[in-house]
Amino acid sequence: MACSILITVRTASTRLPRKALLKINGTPFIKILVEQIKKSDCVKKVIICTTREKSDDELVEYLRKNKINVFRGDNHDILKRLYSATKKYKLSKFIVIEGDTLFCDSSIINDTCKKLTESDYDFISWENLPFGVSPLGIKTSKLCKLVENKKSTNTENGWGKIITDSGFFKIGQLHPKNKKLNRPEIRLSIDYKEDFKLAEKIYEKLSEKTSSLIDVIQLLDKNQELLKINKYAQKKYEKNLEKNRSKITMKKSKTYS
Repeated sequence: MACSILITVRTASTRLPRKALLKINGTPFIKILVEQIKKSDCVKKVIICTTREKSDDELVEYLRKNKINVFRGDNHDILKRLYSATKKYKLSKFIVIEGDTLFCDSSIINDTCKKLTESDYDFISWENLPFGVSPLGIKTSKLCKLVENKKSTNTENGWGKIITDSGFFKIGQLHPKNKKLNRPEIRLSIDYKEDFKLAEKIYEKLSEKTSSLIDVIQLLDKNQELLKINKYAQKKYEKNLEKNRSKITMKKSKTYS
């Protein structure tokens, strides 16, 4: 059982510019994320999927220098970018981890890969984990069908909902086996400066090389004041998503939003 991991990243985000190259304890964010993912024993290959924009040239240079696989694809159509990457690397299935998912745990990746490999589900998502730690499992054949049948060329925001609403995928959902991970009220996504500040504080107290998601949750439970750092970030995130959510138009004149 093995799955390749595609990480969607771009450095031109207006909410937290150059996030992937910002440093925590002297190490670039993207390197910490890649090393975190490699803790999973089911990972076959890790591929950074970024854009062709000039703003991502510095990121690509860093990745190549550090021998991290990189694919450059469509600037605004994430679904097309992912599909193009699967064609290049000949992937029949893959796991997507967004570039703001710093605290994605190896056990969660393993469970996603297992379910994607052993079931007939085409799309695997999670419920009740902390916000911003969940990977997604995707079968390439159905992604191909969606990409070929959509008209819209911008799938940058809310592309997961585009997948679930398309009708092309058989959808499976996973729930944490360990009840300690059942903490949807905790926000660990890194979208804003305050999210990044929280991540810095977490790694001041924990080692990014050895800590697990349970370690992070236990730390936050013992240090409740840390949660105040990004207390209002979730509302900002939801407001921004609602405002900028990509609308998908299908060739059969069916619209999803």
